[in-house]
Amino acid sequence: MPVLVCFGDCLTAKEVDEKGNERLTSLIRNELEEWIVINAGSSPTSREGVSRFQTDVLSYQPDFVTILFGTQEACINQEDNLSEFEKNIGYMLNNLPQERVILISPSPIRDEENTSLTNHKIEGYAGRVKRLSQKFGTKHIDLWSIIKEHKSQESLYEKDGVQLSQKGYKLITKELFKALGVKSSFRRALKLF
Repeated sequence: MPVLVCFGDCLTAKEVDEKGNERLTSLIRNELEEWIVINAGSSPTSREGVSRFQTDVLSYQPDFVTILFGTQEACINQEDNLSEFEKNIGYMLNNLPQERVILISPSPIRDEENTSLTNHKIEGYAGRVKRLSQKFGTKHIDLWSIIKEHKSQESLYEKDGVQLSQKGYKLITKELFKALGVKSSFRRALKLF
């Protein structure tokens, strides 16, 4: 069975939202029943991600790894730590075969007091992810551009304007399946309660 580790910050971490709607790894797991899908989302920053990289990623000897950091990092850090961010993601990429990595750029946020300032910072992180993907020759999901260009952006977010809605996670999942070269039908799951 192929092993996929989804590694990242709060956008990766939870399996379901407060309403019970499936998020990234749950959606993937339901579609790729023959795969082992590991949710390794937790740390708010790439620095903390580096500290758990060995146990949360490498120890599984994954066939594929998604890496999604930057949204939460830009929101909580007062200054731009782009060079440290690039160094941290670079460390991860140096320890994985490039053909097994799918970098996902951070997504913009909505409805925050300093949205334009924060999104300007997040755009810098998204740019670094794109640059790292080109440098290391990895696959890349440009979530920043995909969401910015989406016709109904508001529907992609939860009320907090940072977390993605189920529709937003389905969008990422479809892009991930394209990057993996697998088909998805997004079967409707039977809810028993």
